[in-house]
Amino acid sequence: MVLLFGSVLSLALVFGASSLDAKSKNKKFKQYNSKFGVMAPGPGGKYRVYAETNYIYRNVDKEYVHGFEVARKDLQRFMGHFEIRFPEPITITPELEKAYTVMEGGKFIRSQSEIHWEVYSSPFWFSPDDPLGNYELKIFIDGELYRTVVYEVVPFEGTLTF
Repeated sequence: MVLLFGSVLSLALVFGASSLDAKSKNKKFKQYNSKFGVMAPGPGGKYRVYAETNYIYRNVDKEYVHGFEVARKDLQRFMGHFEIRFPEPITITPELEKAYTVMEGGKFIRSQSEIHWEVYSSPFWFSPDDPLGNYELKIFIDGELYRTVVYEVVPFEGTLTF
């Protein structure tokens, strides 16, 4: 699996959102907004979500990116990390082990907790052997579960132009 700057997979889109996506009801988290879906580079080189979806194509084109962003409304700093559970184990590479805590033989990864100012975004790119099926992403803010996103990775058919 190819990983860049706290990333894990690649991306795609099929319009729509899923009821399997749950945001925390904790009042503490009312100061945050978040999105999951198709991403593109934004100001300052940070990837931002431009199309929300819970259906992602397994497309290995490096221009095709998916992931999440969390924005804090009061522009203050916060700690964040994420976990991803895959439907099947992914290929464990030295780069993967350097960037993440890899568990369950490659079926589960956890990022390091880091300080973020205003926006926390994490883009993902796919490798050709990444599994299809339901993925589960958990986003943690200041050590507490903020949001869970279950998304489906489906086969990519055809050609996309950017």
